[in-house]
Amino acid sequence: MNKKVIRILKETGMMKDFIFMMILRAPFDFLNAVLASNMLESFIRLVERKEEGELFPNFWIFLLFTVVLFGYNMFVWAVVSMKINIRFIKKLRMRVYKSLLSRTQQEMEKLSAGDWISRLNSDVDKTDLYLVGPLNFMHMVISVVNLSMSAIVLFILNHTMLLVTLAVLLPFFFLSSVVVIKKIPVFKKRSREHYAKFTNWMEPVVNSSEAIKIFEGEELILKKAEEESLLIMENNMRAHKRTALASGINTFSGISGYLLLLFLGNSMMGSEIEDVARMFKITQYRGEMMKSVMMLNSCIGRMKTNLPGAERVEEVL
Repeated sequence: MNKKVIRILKETGMMKDFIFMMILRAPFDFLNAVLASNMLESFIRLVERKEEGELFPNFWIFLLFTVVLFGYNMFVWAVVSMKINIRFIKKLRMRVYKSLLSRTQQEMEKLSAGDWISRLNSDVDKTDLYLVGPLNFMHMVISVVNLSMSAIVLFILNHTMLLVTLAVLLPFFFLSSVVVIKKIPVFKKRSREHYAKFTNWMEPVVNSSEAIKIFEGEELILKKAEEESLLIMENNMRAHKRTALASGINTFSGISGYLLLLFLGNSMMGSEIEDVARMFKITQYRGEMMKSVMMLNSCIGRMKTNLPGAERVEEVL
């Protein structure tokens, strides 16, 4: 987590609540993977032993575990996470507002009205998205836990498959998360700055339209607003292109992994993989590693997109 976001959590007194929420949510994906892989292996072994009569009782057992697991996850997200999230946004807005009220006139004049409004509203929302929004920090923690635990299980089941998986994942992960995504925060920060300037130019249109007409300033103001709007779009498009490129690299990584598995799978059957049931179980954990890395890449990209907003909020605090 970024140091400035940690400071925001400490300033709002929400650090312990956020850690508690992460602990509750973190194991879900891995437990779901364990349940799915064991269910698949169990069903295949029953069919191989021609014990079809046991399929239905096993189905109900796994269904019960699935309902309990997803019920727990729904409770964490819909009850615990929601309450903590609402309390965090409320405290952060109040903390930013009090910080603004405590400033002198000279300090307030260092930034424009549009910039202060942007920090109080949209930048606070970006901070919240950084922490608990879809595919941001919370999901990054979940994917790291799932990746680590799946790698350990895969090493126990078949260390060769683990090495093959890492050989495909690591180079593409480095290329995507370190090289491609690196410039996204720069573009998003520029976009936020131009958005504040755009707000400055549009504010007189709403509040002082009669005075603008008297002094014939409509053309100047609309031209300036258009320029800032185009700069916002330009920087956002640069960030979106980087995000799209990172997604393409993730997809290519997944396809490469499956192709490599097809080339090596036949030679591993019978020697390192004892039967079809074990093969499906191994590939299930391999799939979890691939999914976790792709989610991790997406989370890093989204976090870098929302980080400039959190940094601007931290500057106010």
